Amino acid sequence: MSTDRDVVVVGAGIAGLTAARACAERDLRVVAHDALAPGGQLINLGALADWSGEPTTGPDLMGALLTDVVERGVEIAYGEVTGLRTDPLTVEAAEGPVTTRAVVVATGRRPGRLDVAGADAWEGRGLSHCATCDGPLHAGREVVVVGDDEWSAREALELAGIAKRVTLVSAAPAWSASLTRRLDEAVDRRSGTVAALEGEGTLAGVRLADGEVLEASGIFVYTHADPRTELLDGLPADAAVFPAGDVTGADRTLLAAAADGLRAGLAVVARLEEE
Repeated sequence: MSTDRDVVVVGAGIAGLTAARACAERDLRVVAHDALAPGGQLINLGALADWSGEPTTGPDLMGALLTDVVERGVEIAYGEVTGLRTDPLTVEAAEGPVTTRAVVVATGRRPGRLDVAGADAWEGRGLSHCATCDGPLHAGREVVVVGDDEWSAREALELAGIAKRVTLVSAAPAWSASLTRRLDEAVDRRSGTVAALEGEGTLAGVRLADGEVLEASGIFVYTHADPRTELLDGLPADAAVFPAGDVTGADRTLLAAAADGLRAGLAVVARLEEE
């Protein structure tokens, strides 16, 4: 059967591009789609805390990875992928349907959200999901970080170098002992959940479930950052579709995403070689 590409990768973050590179190294025709631009979360990261070696910043690492895959023949495509269908395996892309022998889904996670009435209305008025992007807006002011995982802890530490005071609110913290020691030196910590956001026009305070109100010009939310699994729903078990990275629900670290992208890429290669 003739196909447009051997492999379509949906999501050009670190997991997707690592998978694309593994496939391209076997001379497969690979295209990597991203809704906006390659990079995923990497383009919003400054110094990399969970990456060994060079480069040491998110944009530099993504630039190096992107250059590498393009030099290996991977095509980069822009625009939303809206669906997958089988028989034949087809990717519904912005520029039209693309038939393929295999698909890697590396669509990552949604931004974090709060289980608070009206929280979405605070987007752009104090509610954020990226310390590097929006932290400078709160220089010298007080902010709140909400989250339980290592990603939220690292974001709190980055904000500690920018804001006057950082309060990290977590219901069930799951970060390492070494991160706990660093947090204890740099941020205030509260155990609990957020009950309401307060302010006139822009955020002024965060009310916790126990009634305490924290003064804050910004709240950085990392809870309920659910995997974007829509493209995987309803596919037959034997479909040549391979999830990679954060979409699998795996640990939110760069090393884990890269390793999972490599795993998915090698699984694609093995599947196509069997055929």
